[in-house]
Amino acid sequence: MHKPIAIAALLVAAFTSGGASAQDYNAMIQQRMARMNAIVGQAEQRVAQVVQQRMHDPAVQAAWQQHVARSGGRPGMDYPTFTYYYVYTNGFSAAGTAHMRANEAGIQQREAAAWQGLRQAEAARGAAQQGQRDAYAANQQEAGRQLLGQSTYLAPNGYRLQLPHTWQPNTTVQHQGQTYHVDAGGRYHVLAANGWWYPLAPAR
Repeated sequence: MHKPIAIAALLVAAFTSGGASAQDYNAMIQQRMARMNAIVGQAEQRVAQVVQQRMHDPAVQAAWQQHVARSGGRPGMDYPTFTYYYVYTNGFSAAGTAHMRANEAGIQQREAAAWQGLRQAEAARGAAQQGQRDAYAANQQEAGRQLLGQSTYLAPNGYRLQLPHTWQPNTTVQHQGQTYHVDAGGRYHVLAANGWWYPLAPAR
């Protein structure tokens, strides 16, 4: 017997609600899967109860007999499945059938959007994890430079410079073709081609 369309809607909601960081992403997925399974199980039980009750309805039984007769004794579905669709379409009425088709189309769209959202969340998780790895690698590289007596400085144009951090205050230094000055507060400056001094910020 087919599961009700409502179950699919609950599945979509279970996958798309809320957000989480990369650290707890796996735990979040496990929790949502458990919640989804519980919701689906409850919905299936309710549907099964309704179908079991309506299978004893004389109107449903009469409609089933007509369906069997029209199919030449070889119906394309069993009686429980017939009962499910009988209930879902309000006795196979035109309005009920149109309502079912509209529901199914809407659910398919929401399911597609939900899975797209899940894929985006997985991509974001991957990007966050890669960002953490990149940051860790950068920190390790910077730590290595620190051991060698160098630090990274950021120029106003965004250019990153690796310079010795051992230069003393109130000194001007020629280094790799550039002129640098360390002021009384220990702040670094670089002399540009236009004759202006530009401050360098320690990179974070």
